[in-house]
Amino acid sequence: MKMAPKVRDYFQGIFSPPILCVLSKLTLKEFPPGGLTKGTAMNRQHLRIAFGLLILGSFAVFTADAQETTFSKQIATKVDPEASTINPLPVSFYYDPVIGEERLFDGSLRVHLCLGLDHADQLRGPLVAEVRLTDLRHSGRTHVRYVPLVIDRDVFRGNGAAPASSPNPASQETNKDNQDYQFRVVRYAHFDLDNRSWEAPLLAPARVYRLFVHLHRKEASQGEHTRLGQVPYPYYTATSGSTRLDRARKKIVMRTFKEFYYRLNGWRTGENYPMDCYAYYMWATGFCTVGSQNGRTQLHNLFDKQNPYNLGSHIPELSGEGPIHGDYVRVPGHSFMLLSYDPERGQVWTMEGNFNSTVEVVVRKVSPGWQVGHLRDRHIVPNLFGIFPDRPRLFPGFDG
Repeated sequence: MKMAPKVRDYFQGIFSPPILCVLSKLTLKEFPPGGLTKGTAMNRQHLRIAFGLLILGSFAVFTADAQETTFSKQIATKVDPEASTINPLPVSFYYDPVIGEERLFDGSLRVHLCLGLDHADQLRGPLVAEVRLTDLRHSGRTHVRYVPLVIDRDVFRGNGAAPASSPNPASQETNKDNQDYQFRVVRYAHFDLDNRSWEAPLLAPARVYRLFVHLHRKEASQGEHTRLGQVPYPYYTATSGSTRLDRARKKIVMRTFKEFYYRLNGWRTGENYPMDCYAYYMWATGFCTVGSQNGRTQLHNLFDKQNPYNLGSHIPELSGEGPIHGDYVRVPGHSFMLLSYDPERGQVWTMEGNFNSTVEVVVRKVSPGWQVGHLRDRHIVPNLFGIFPDRPRLFPGFDG
């Protein structure tokens, strides 16, 4: 039966955005190359992640980051809006090394990856990472850089490991809750981004960044012909600074970024907090704030008559004075954490617990009536960090 021209044009229009055209192919025979074989657990999981990315991509069309919109808030996209093709790879981000480091900002940023090598021979050779980096203070600008992927080690997890769409960084022996998300052979690797002397600085201290990462075969030149696929989901990270408060802010948001990423993958981190917006902030900051109890922040010990809340209208001023990631915001019926303020668009990026019963990164228009708890150095417990940042030191809240 033929469709009337208007009806046909309507349905074609739904999938006209390039990202939807690409994502729709992920659910068809073109994904993975060679077609799907029915019945295997691996292919069922590939199909599920493809459908998931299709839904995320279609939602991203209507909630693209920081577009002019009448909505007061929108979920940040989880699919690279600038990618011409998307093929999700069995690769995941590894947050623990970054959470545990104590170094000061040195003009560089390291990202750790886990590559599932089962049935992925294309990932065994020399690789290059195409990194699309966005400073959330300037969310309309994306910087692209190609950097080599450095292999750290290969880990054999045994023949009993179950196939999955992406490898969980934790080993099967140490994380029984995530046994369904393992690979037999996992390669740990990393890449570095740094400021180059002949370019304008790519990175700045005490900033929050979002990265979309695509992997390429290493050849004389990189392009569409060398691209193997994308690491599923964005990677959020933060740089440290020169002060104790800068370092505490980085630890705070990195904890939440790991939780956010693990929930996207259906993994468990072992952290114990109720799915509540207020409780999420208390947990995220409880390892470092004065007067905390049982690893939970007590806001009345931070903000009072001597240290009052600010208004939402003060956010541009506070952001101009210094970092705001890790700050607390209270609105009627909800609370959340600030990540960054984009002055060009008058928007804040936020990390929110219990947003649609999960953890989300959200973009919001600033409301003057918000109550904002701005962290100061006096809010951070003494002796949280070592005097020498390169010397390992254990402290509460991070496996120590």
